[in-house]
Amino acid sequence: MTVPLLEFSRRTGVAIVAVVMSVLIPPRCCAETYVVHGGHVNASDQNPGREAEPLKTIQRAAELAQPGDTVLVHTGIYRERVAPARSGTKGRPIVYSAATGEKVVIKGSDLWQPLWRKKTDEYPIYSGALDATMFGNQRVNPYRTRLKGMPAERKLTLGQVFVDGQPLREVDNAAALAATPASWLVDERGGELTIHFPPGETAPKERLVEVTTRQRIFAPYQRGLGYIHVKGFVMEHCANQFPERFWQSDSPQAGALGCRAGHHWLIEGNTIRFAKSIGLDCGYEGRHDLEATQPTPQNTGYHLIRNNRITDNGCCGMAGMRSFGTQVVGNIIERNNWNHHSAPETGGIKFHFFIDGLIERNLIRDNDAYGIWLDNVYRNARVRQNVVIGNRGSAVFVELGQGPLLIENNVLAKTRSDFNPQDPRADGLYTVDASGVLFVHNLVFGCQRFGSSHRKLTNRRGAGASNIVLRNNIFVDNQAGHINLPYPGLDANNNHADHNLFGPHGEYLVNPVGAAAAEPMISAVTKVTGERPKLWNNVSPRMSLNDWRELKSWGTECIEADAAEVDVSPDLVLTLNLGNAVSQINATPVDKVGKDFFGDPLPAVNARVGPFQRLIDGQNQLPIWQAER
Repeated sequence: MTVPLLEFSRRTGVAIVAVVMSVLIPPRCCAETYVVHGGHVNASDQNPGREAEPLKTIQRAAELAQPGDTVLVHTGIYRERVAPARSGTKGRPIVYSAATGEKVVIKGSDLWQPLWRKKTDEYPIYSGALDATMFGNQRVNPYRTRLKGMPAERKLTLGQVFVDGQPLREVDNAAALAATPASWLVDERGGELTIHFPPGETAPKERLVEVTTRQRIFAPYQRGLGYIHVKGFVMEHCANQFPERFWQSDSPQAGALGCRAGHHWLIEGNTIRFAKSIGLDCGYEGRHDLEATQPTPQNTGYHLIRNNRITDNGCCGMAGMRSFGTQVVGNIIERNNWNHHSAPETGGIKFHFFIDGLIERNLIRDNDAYGIWLDNVYRNARVRQNVVIGNRGSAVFVELGQGPLLIENNVLAKTRSDFNPQDPRADGLYTVDASGVLFVHNLVFGCQRFGSSHRKLTNRRGAGASNIVLRNNIFVDNQAGHINLPYPGLDANNNHADHNLFGPHGEYLVNPVGAAAAEPMISAVTKVTGERPKLWNNVSPRMSLNDWRELKSWGTECIEADAAEVDVSPDLVLTLNLGNAVSQINATPVDKVGKDFFGDPLPAVNARVGPFQRLIDGQNQLPIWQAER
């Protein structure tokens, strides 16, 4: 009996149909371990893959591995695209693992040592020719392909250049190149690179120069593979494209490490860095397929993404649309959006249709983008026990959905909007056209805008700002005010803010939702404050806690501390002093919230507000990030 099998050429990415004799390949009784050791004296892809006779490339092992098998990779730098050839099965995954205690680096770059030509005596600027054969048969030459998602005046490419392991900044004109050490420029034909080398006396031919040549580092050619484990690798240098309108364009969400619309992957203990665009994609990618014309699988997600470091990627650390049931736990996600995109699809984490998902115990910091962005449906999702600090834009941004979404026991802090003054959103929690958000037991401090801000801005289907509950939180030192809620109206109802503890001298705001809400709000505010408010940009009027309470009975059982001190050290030790206010307010119980930030149980009565049940009156010092807490 013969059956057709859809496979994909590793060389061209074109779909082919092979005919295989299925009855001649009986299932094996025992799992195999294929050993890869590229630096071993006997390494060869013709070997059986044993310790004494290892394979040379990871890809050869990927072609051999069957459900239940392990690909064990020893120390080395592997310059290749790893494309798993098939799925594992439930209980019998295919495991790709770095050997314990060994550093295995998979790179999307190649060494580059052209015939160097010095361009000027004033600066260490040299040029060299790119060989088109470096890019194999892939459809895209990174240095001839414009990077999308950038302003029209910034003409960047998909390429990247690294010198002695450090990334250089791409510029698009000779004047910027001369003015910027550690930068590079490609000519309009994509045939010559010019590098302004970092300071130092070492000649270019004696330096380690690497240029990105591959669009993916670890991703199948076939969509929809499942039960694959990826553990302990360093993956770096990738020439992938920005996912501009990925749901309908030819620029899919394609990470350096990509699940390729797969399901039930375990991604654990990896470092993923220096992708031109996305570090890790874990959703359905988009309608367009880079590899071939394949249908979009519907059963995407159910991944466990745990204890990885995802850093220094061009637009986004982690992205996924329709990544159902996925858990993101214990990761460090920092310094992403290295390209300074102002277009959407940037963030530490950016998910669409995040249903039944969990984001827990992650450190998300210093990204030039939102820390966590949940966009367009976030049903039965949960965000808890995370530290989201120092990001440009809001710490958590929730857009367009009905929920329910539970955000609990997080530390959200020190947001900033300095990079893009046209986009001043830098709140702790920011929701737009979003309902059904339960925000409880969080600490929000030092935000450049509001601690929590909620607005309806468009008439998109399902857009609203209702059923938002802010309870048992601590807000301190948020520059524009602690809370900005919409005035009740057709699209803004059943919102509550109670049992919160505020730092002193905070401001509390109300914004209108549509024309119908504006006049009632004006009347109510005029009655309370004696002045007719300005409604431009939805940030007035500013009120005291007492006036805010009188306006809409918000702020029930809330108190303001007489004094407050809060700061966090570079090693993430939090100092918090709220005087004696901590013991003056008790939390109200919240269904499904039984533990605090540290995993300590919440008592049935007299629980603390905020994320720390061990909090006391006076000075507190709490380490808020440890590898295991």
